[in-house]
Amino acid sequence: MNVLMLHGNGGGRTRFLPFLEALQDKQAVPFRVHLPELPGFDGRTLPESADGWVPFIDALQRTVAPLWKEPWIVYGHGIGGSLLLEWAARGWALPDSADWQPQKVLLHGIIGASLEHRFFPKLMKPLLIRKTMQALIAWPPMRPVWEKRLFLQPESIPETVRKQFFKDYALCAAFPVFFDLITPAWYREVQQKLQYEAFNFIGGSRERVVASKYLSLWKNDFPNATFDVIEDWDHFPMLEDPGGFYEKLTAYILHEQA
Repeated sequence: MNVLMLHGNGGGRTRFLPFLEALQDKQAVPFRVHLPELPGFDGRTLPESADGWVPFIDALQRTVAPLWKEPWIVYGHGIGGSLLLEWAARGWALPDSADWQPQKVLLHGIIGASLEHRFFPKLMKPLLIRKTMQALIAWPPMRPVWEKRLFLQPESIPETVRKQFFKDYALCAAFPVFFDLITPAWYREVQQKLQYEAFNFIGGSRERVVASKYLSLWKNDFPNATFDVIEDWDHFPMLEDPGGFYEKLTAYILHEQA
């Protein structure tokens, strides 16, 4: 089984490092992880495009296309899940019109249904605010403040990983772009196309970035989906609880293989 894993905005490979290290400690991992090199993240340039989604979807297609005949599960965290919704709305298009779709779609703490109900997306409409916020998140003196807001137990994350987590924001040319792509109008369009899909939504009982109180909106918009709220998870369990994150992801995969 192949597993495509997409991180959220401002991030990069760093967000999955503790999870990848947990994989190395396992003797028999029932899947192979693929981390697409999304443009505009981890210091990569972001090419201009008339369709702002295209550079990101191209990266997903390049990852899947060589192994498209094999089984795949796709996992998206934050805006990574929103990117998967956009790809699904385009019919999981691959080059050469290959007929492909993943066996399971895991959408974890994603952005969409709550856009009109949260203050943060409205605050981030002006480009200047986006760039200022990005700089503040990456600014080392502000790190203790952000750690308290983003993590339940910052000390559970290795210091080097925490440090790089915030540095990644300064290397993310794509950060402001997603506030133009992920809008209420965009969400209404993809929801209309995908509303009857049997996606798998994942949230944490202590989620704060995209509060779990908005789960009812997703349930209303995707009546055939499943919803899994994990006790004591906040927004970044792959960092704070990599062992538990591995066990949960493995359970989804083994269930699909069965």
